[in-house]
Amino acid sequence: MTGFKKTLILLLSLTLTTSCGQPNLLTDVSQTDSDEALFFEAKRKIDELEWTAAIDIIENQMSDSYAAQVDVQEALAGAYAGKCGFTFVDIINGLRNSPSSNLFPFFMNIFAGNVLDTSACDRSISIITSFGSVLQRTNDQNLFLTILGIARIGTTLGAKLDPTHDGVADGVYKTDFNICHNYSGAPGTNTSTDGWPQPGPSIQNPLSIPAPAAAPDRSLTDTEAKKVASGIGIIFENMSALASVLSGGNATLDALEDALTECESVAGAGNCTATNEAAVTPELLYTIRVLMDSSAMGFGTCTPGQYPDDPGDDLNDPAYCCIRLKPPVP
Repeated sequence: MTGFKKTLILLLSLTLTTSCGQPNLLTDVSQTDSDEALFFEAKRKIDELEWTAAIDIIENQMSDSYAAQVDVQEALAGAYAGKCGFTFVDIINGLRNSPSSNLFPFFMNIFAGNVLDTSACDRSISIITSFGSVLQRTNDQNLFLTILGIARIGTTLGAKLDPTHDGVADGVYKTDFNICHNYSGAPGTNTSTDGWPQPGPSIQNPLSIPAPAAAPDRSLTDTEAKKVASGIGIIFENMSALASVLSGGNATLDALEDALTECESVAGAGNCTATNEAAVTPELLYTIRVLMDSSAMGFGTCTPGQYPDDPGDDLNDPAYCCIRLKPPVP
């Protein structure tokens, strides 16, 4: 054997083997249970759309300190979003290529044909919001969060209003389904606490305007309406991130800006960006129901506006949305 060959073999041996307890060049490849190797495997699972397997690797097999890294948590949020059942790119393309100013039906229609795992969507939202405030997060993180907000709205409305999953609310509005009242009894029965009080003095109205006697089969509960409110709150909070990928004049973006203006005119400035159900105030809950009842943004035929100073004069005004729903006391 020549001297050159002997030298080459010696160098390779020293490089590729462990010496004095120090890692060699193949350590990360050979140790398949290292955090780095596990992260590589988790990303491979994500590429193969194996969401549950990727989640298991990150949450149950990695060290806590490594799993807490931002890039790993971003991958975890992506895996949960995939498990939720939507594709980020598809939604962005839908917003670009098929924009609509009728926000709530449009967001529900985006998920036509899909039965989504809403708990996985919620978990993805909690991961991204854990990175900090809107100013502390990156634009990409805020954009991703905005899409999750759209998913929260679409899936919540679809689960209650669109049992056939064709993207359109099933039945006749206010006969078969209703978004104005929190009916709490069996389908078709009126045990709602919504509506005006019985005759007598009232801060809002001296008249009695009870909720309809017969409830539709499908009505949004307060819990569901709060999920919608927090979903659009996420969008409102991160509007600039959404604007960065949608060109000017986009109908959906313009409608969202109008919706924020309308929302703040009723609920108050700064009160429309709740990002979780617990933060939704009675004023915001009422306002979101009103917007969902409007012809421009929702499922009804009215035009939203603030509650009039003298409700007795305008009580039957067709421009007033969710007319039988009692506004909260200021």
